[in-house]
Amino acid sequence: MRKALVIAGLMIALSFASAKGYFGVFSGYPEVIGVQYTMDSGMRFSLGVPYTGAFGIAGSADMILGTGPLEMEDVDLSYYYGAGLSAAMYFPSSFMVNGHGLAGVEWVIPETTFGVFFEAQLGVRYVTWGPPHIGPFFGGRIGVNFH
Repeated sequence: MRKALVIAGLMIALSFASAKGYFGVFSGYPEVIGVQYTMDSGMRFSLGVPYTGAFGIAGSADMILGTGPLEMEDVDLSYYYGAGLSAAMYFPSSFMVNGHGLAGVEWVIPETTFGVFFEAQLGVRYVTWGPPHIGPFFGGRIGVNFH
């Protein structure tokens, strides 16, 4: 069993290494600070520290479904939209999971490989703090991508 997990982990690591894509750093909700990797296929994975006073970990898997330029004079803006899932574990005993749609805008700084982005997320979440319940999810990110 351990061998199978190591082999699966190596295959995943090699697929990331061989895929073209870009990294980014961001702040937002549910992750206060995090890192993300976006593949050319549009698949994006992120990992970060959740917004809470307790220790925890949060992550998401999103699919960027579409992109395009925003026509503005002398500004290289583009939009994107997609959908994804996020989860956050708050130690020792509570968690949150959500499904969401997302939309964002990115400005690629001229003559650099840096892009500043803003993203909004809207969806449904399930949480276990307080009485467990289902409710609306509002999230977002602001950050920098390194293309």
